[in-house]
This record gives sequence, structure tokens and C-alpha cells, in this order.
Amino acid sequence: MLSKEKGGLGIINLRLQNDALLMKHLSKFYNRADLPWVRMVWTRYYTNRVPHAAREVGSFWWKDILRLNLLFRGIAKCTIGNGQSVCFWGDIWMNDQIIATKYPRLASFAKSEEISVYAVMQAEDLDSLFMLPFSNEAYAEFVSLQEELQIMEYDEECVDNWSPIWGDKYSSKRFYSYAFKELDAHPIFKIIWKCKCSPRVKFFAWLILVDRLNTKDMLQRRHLNIQGTPTCVMCAAGSLETIEHLFFECSFAQDCWSKLEINWDLSLNPLDRFIQARSAH
Repeated sequence: MLSKEKGGLGIINLRLQNDALLMKHLSKFYNRADLPWVRMVWTRYYTNRVPHAAREVGSFWWKDILRLNLLFRGIAKCTIGNGQSVCFWGDIWMNDQIIATKYPRLASFAKSEEISVYAVMQAEDLDSLFMLPFSNEAYAEFVSLQEELQIMEYDEECVDNWSPIWGDKYSSKRFYSYAFKELDAHPIFKIIWKCKCSPRVKFFAWLILVDRLNTKDMLQRRHLNIQGTPTCVMCAAGSLETIEHLFFECSFAQDCWSKLEINWDLSLNPLDRFIQARSAH
């Protein structure tokens, strides 16, 4: 049978596409694009505050956008300007590293885990940012951190520059490709999208293979009302109308396939089943 996991992957895929598009707004926001809404949000809510370290404020739309910051910061690094948009300990910035990971013993003595780079650079004395006394290991890391901060380029008049870790400007297409770069799709999908049939037919085939076609079984899973019983109306077997039954097990479907001289190997999963049928013809 078509596994429900394929349907789950389809949902994840669609959600990731949606997140990829929405993160365009975060890229514009963190880089302080010259847009009215960006200026308004920064001025109204985040003066001298790191957005992802502050409590949620603003409209429902903005809260939904900002909740993607964890995903955005996972694929973005910051070139420091004034450091107002960057968490000193938790973001990727100094030499493309996370300070809390590089200096874990020292980080455990920090008074604030969410302090900004700006606040650290403006502090009169770095000692005031930590709970004293240090352990020997933490003190050694403190000395190393001081040395790095002294040679770091810092300009209080510049804004921070957030860029994706692939080294170019953010785009939803690049993010989507990056998220799936290690995932090898089944070859049947490439065959479907490159075939010469109409887009409508391609999409219909894709819906079948990812178990997203609105059969009665699918409608029930979505808690939607269906007319009559959820059984197949094309045969008298009384079987639940699933994709597997409707296209492969139903006697009506089997008669149709036999006229086309197509014999499916039902012992295979549907993806390999299509590959085998294609090879046979």
C-alpha cells in the first residue's frame, strides 16, 4: 500500500516551501532593508533589543514571521556592524562560530544568555557581564575571548549584515535546495516531471505517488464529510476507497489496465511499480 508517511513528507515539503518564502521577510528585516514596514518594526519594538531574544510583540502576522527566526539563524551568519541584532552567545557571527559553543565553560558564567553583541561592546568592563569568581578553565577562555574581541572589526555606525551560509543573498529557491541537498528523490519523480504529457496529468500522477489524492480514505483522514459510505463505488468488493485499491486492486481498474496491456507487480511499492511498468513498455 501507499504509505501514509509519503503523505506526511508531502505536508512537510509544502510547509518548508511556505517557510522558505516567509523567510524572505526575515532576511529583509534583519538586514534593515529600506522599507517602511522594516523601519517601523525596528523603531517601535526593537530599539536596543535583539528581536529573537525579546518577548513576542506586534501583529499575528509579524509574530508568525519572527517565529521562523530559529530556522533563519540556523542557515544564516552575521557580519557584525553595531551588533544590535545579534545575540553574543547564541548566534553565528565571530569567525562564523557560536561563542557559547567555542567557549562553553565561560558561557556558563554569563549573567545573560541573550545579551547582544552591542551590549557587550558597550560594557565598561567585561567582568561585569559574568558571575565571579571564574573557574580556571573559564578564566583561560575569558582571556582568549578578550584577545579575539580586541582585534575584531566593530563599527557602531554600521548595521549588521545577515547572509546565508551558502555565501550569497537569501532566496527561497536556494534555501529549498540547501534543505534537500542530501536527499535523493526516487527516479520516478524526475521521470514524471520531465515527461511530455500535460502539466495536469503530471500533477495528478504526483498526487497519487505522494498519497495526496482526495479519495474517500483521504477525506476521512482529513475529517471531512463524505457522501454515503467510504467504500469503492467502482466494484462490489466493499473495499475502502484508497489510492491502492482505486488504481490497482479494484476489478474495474484491473480491466482498464489489461486493455492497455499493463500488468502491475503489486508486491512492489508504488514508486518501484511505476518504474518496472515503464521499463516493460
